[in-house]
Amino acid sequence: MPRTLLTLMLCLLPCTLLADSLDGYYLTTLDGQPAEMHLRSQDQQVSGEYIEGRRLRLRINGHFDGQVLNAQISKALGDQPIATINATYANGVLTSHISARSPVTGETLERRAVFNRQRFSEAAITSQANRQFRDPELIGTWVHEPITQGEHASMASENTLLILQLAVSGRISQWSRSAADGTALHDDTPGELHYTGRWLASNGLLEVQLQDQNAYQPTARYHFSDGYLVTESSSGTRRWQRQL
Repeated sequence: MPRTLLTLMLCLLPCTLLADSLDGYYLTTLDGQPAEMHLRSQDQQVSGEYIEGRRLRLRINGHFDGQVLNAQISKALGDQPIATINATYANGVLTSHISARSPVTGETLERRAVFNRQRFSEAAITSQANRQFRDPELIGTWVHEPITQGEHASMASENTLLILQLAVSGRISQWSRSAADGTALHDDTPGELHYTGRWLASNGLLEVQLQDQNAYQPTARYHFSDGYLVTESSSGTRRWQRQL
């Protein structure tokens, strides 16, 4: 396995990417309006978002056995489902049947649609239209520092800084450098390059397309806490400080 890909797995990659090919961003057209699904999974459990017409945002929760997706759609986690979706998956395509019941009339609306997983070109990822899929709060350079206090202080010089850069253009790169080097955060060359590619992020999910790869894959869940970027993946929780 190439070193760059191995490093990405160790630093950020969640178990969803290792186990499943369903994860990603899917798009179709319903009644003349764009309809999207952002899906991510852990083992056979699936969660995500259903977006219709750029305004309707709903939650998806369900089960995927490698071929068939069975899921419920609700307004929020814990709410009663307002629709169900049953779909078969093959080669990045979800052939779907959506059933929704009107809360007013009780009438059931049946819809069929083919959702295609999207692979973004360089032009598309840098376009103004697709910037909505890049959380602006992530843009910048972030540093994950080793523990430097308490009983582990003597080990700090042996640890490695991770330097993560997310550009407004949609580019992402990660380097490493020894924490013992005091100039690590200020040089033009941050250190040893681990990987480079493109990134998308919204609703707390970071997705990365590695260089020379064709598709984006979920990479880590994230949130912000006390000015830090906190990422959660199979390698654990990491706190990243913004480089000024």
